[in-house]
Amino acid sequence: MSETSQQQNLAQLKISLAKIKALEDEFADAKWNQSSSPKAVAEFQASLLERYQQAKALYLKRRMEKILVDHVATFDPETNQFEVPHVPGESDDDDIMDADLEAQHAQVVADLETTVQTVHAKLTNMRNMYQAICSRRQELEAMVKDLEQEDGSTDVHNDDERMQMDNDDAVNDEDIAAEQQKIEALQQRKRELQERLDRLRNEKEERLKRISKHRGEVALLMQEQHRMNLEGKDPEEFRKKIQELNEMKEFYDSLREVLEELGGIKIEQVKEDNETRHLFLSVLIYEKYKVEIEMEIYRKTILKLVNAKWVSPPVVSSRDIEGDGVEPFSMSMNSLDDVVQLAKTTMGPPHDVRFIIRECCARIQIMQSRVEDLAILRRRVLTKVVGNDQVACSLNEGIVIVMRLYDQFVRLEQIVGVNGWDEAVIKKIESIVPDRDEAMKPSLVVELIQKEIQRMQDQEGFVIPKTPVLPRRKDFNAEE
Repeated sequence: MSETSQQQNLAQLKISLAKIKALEDEFADAKWNQSSSPKAVAEFQASLLERYQQAKALYLKRRMEKILVDHVATFDPETNQFEVPHVPGESDDDDIMDADLEAQHAQVVADLETTVQTVHAKLTNMRNMYQAICSRRQELEAMVKDLEQEDGSTDVHNDDERMQMDNDDAVNDEDIAAEQQKIEALQQRKRELQERLDRLRNEKEERLKRISKHRGEVALLMQEQHRMNLEGKDPEEFRKKIQELNEMKEFYDSLREVLEELGGIKIEQVKEDNETRHLFLSVLIYEKYKVEIEMEIYRKTILKLVNAKWVSPPVVSSRDIEGDGVEPFSMSMNSLDDVVQLAKTTMGPPHDVRFIIRECCARIQIMQSRVEDLAILRRRVLTKVVGNDQVACSLNEGIVIVMRLYDQFVRLEQIVGVNGWDEAVIKKIESIVPDRDEAMKPSLVVELIQKEIQRMQDQEGFVIPKTPVLPRRKDFNAEE
């Protein structure tokens, strides 16, 4: 092959490479200019939210002005009253809002479909162009290899061409990475539009529920108005009746609050579980102790007890009763499992719930009385409380009193003399304490025993035993 033909081939090769470079530049210029950086997306979302809020505020302002003007026009100077707003208008507004929501929903769906079609078209075009570039590059690489085999004198020039091809490969990889980023940005945009569509659907369902509820109320009012028109009644009487019912409602609400305040039982919250369809009643007793009562629907019209538990800590502290300056101690109340089981097995609605509330009040009162009495007893004698049902008191007379606490009474279990007391005297002292007397308290039992010991000293000449002294050991050396 002559030198002239080689130069011609090299010139054709350079022209082909220049065409490929121009084609790649056109491909780069044809890419989308939409920025996918997080900052640009955040600015776009912020501006969109700001425009939406401005439009919403302007619409609400115009709407309120129109309603206010229309309502002021209904003022009657003779009666100094405004006309009752037309209730069906609320339904009309709801219909308009529903129509607007339907239009927005259709527009979002159309925008989403257009975006998806555009993405598919761009992806197809990009794949076709990339395949054409790859095939053309393979052809040029084959031509370069042929030229290298034919003439070894052009090795240096071929090395330069090969380096240029490597640079072109790097550029192509960068372009592919950029296109991949744009594809990810489009997919993110698609997900955002899908989330917006789901949110609009949820809002639509909620509004339809509210509209259906209002429609039922409006239908009842329309039926009542139609009946009044047929009977020839004055609407003013109907308005007066509504006003009287509202006043009665306010009266009974205030009466209920007074009864709750006097009885110490207040219903704080009523909520329903959507999964189990159970009703949870939160009751506040004596402004401190909270109980949650779980009920289920029984025979469609009756609420049946399921469970009850303490929500607040079921603890009664002596600080709440005695105030500052006294060493505090506390006693906890038992759980409500036993009373719940008893109410569920032996009682039916609504007596089961009444029994639970009554039992909670009784337990709180019993525990408050017990803590108050033990606080007084702790100031008088050395006292130890074991659990919630046993008290041990140590007296200066050298005896220890052990008592068992029950809900309604106190029972003396044992009196122990620690300084050589006679068993007959101990039995005599135990006999003066009545058994199962509901009026007896631990402090009264201790006081009664102390008075009996004092009486025995004054009238019978009884002497309290002293601490025994051990005999001395004999000194055998002294005797000898």
